Amino acid sequence: MRLAIVYKVLLVFLLFSGCDKFDKEEPVPAYVFIERIDLAVNADGSQGSNAHDIKDAWVFANGELIGVFELPCMVPILKKDSVILSVFAGIKVNGAANNRKFYPFYEEYKAHLFLKPTLIDTLKPIVNYKKGVKFPWIEDFEDNAVSMEKTGVTATVDSLKVTSLASEVFEYSKPGNRYSGKVDFRGKRGTFENSSIDVYDLPRGSDIYLEVNYRSDVNVEFGFYPKLGSTFSQGVSVYIGYPDPLQWKKAYIRLSGDINNSENTGKKFRIFIGAINFEDKPAIMLIDNIKLVHF
Repeated sequence: MRLAIVYKVLLVFLLFSGCDKFDKEEPVPAYVFIERIDLAVNADGSQGSNAHDIKDAWVFANGELIGVFELPCMVPILKKDSVILSVFAGIKVNGAANNRKFYPFYEEYKAHLFLKPTLIDTLKPIVNYKKGVKFPWIEDFEDNAVSMEKTGVTATVDSLKVTSLASEVFEYSKPGNRYSGKVDFRGKRGTFENSSIDVYDLPRGSDIYLEVNYRSDVNVEFGFYPKLGSTFSQGVSVYIGYPDPLQWKKAYIRLSGDINNSENTGKKFRIFIGAINFEDKPAIMLIDNIKLVHF
């Protein structure tokens, strides 16, 4: 009898101690859908092409980080009513899937939303380059000329040419895209390397990126040559793009980590692009929308 009473007391205790769990409702989020983030540039061409490869949305609500979401994304937000949403455009730094950051040169996108639990708002963010961003070098080949030259590497194939073939030009169907750069190895082994004609005095302690679109049958290498006085040092390789003959790729190549190396104190820089065909087989490399970008 006494044991039965103990069981009843325990049952009542467990029931009452669990009441709070049943009384508390789980918070219900509102949702924001973002399919893509686009880039707008100045119409005068001073910022180059609007080509981009924005991969992620860094989402903040009223200044609080909600999360980083790969596009397209459905973002759950445990806030309601009036909310200021900020979206930053995320990229893969040097093409690395494990090195994702929001691009420091793009402005944030802001929207004032009135969120309701369970309801979905759709955003179509468009970002711009920040004020004060500098573009010391832009090469889109649209003037049918090349701002690059051979760097003296032995066995270098002919310099970069300009192509107007629709199948070889980046996004030929869009207005203003009529030319791209092309290297043709003509079915033979060979090495290509060109550098910017100009030498750049780049800032220290600041972000510096090289943006570029490319499509290639062989690996493509990007880097720079440091220069002190009239002497160039050995080239520094920063990024290697892997072959993909069917698809144009966009690379955001961070140069500042290497340029800020103490060994480069007081030096200026030429940017280089290289490629090697290791076999006697047809191979081409296409390139477009080169931008050197910094604050």
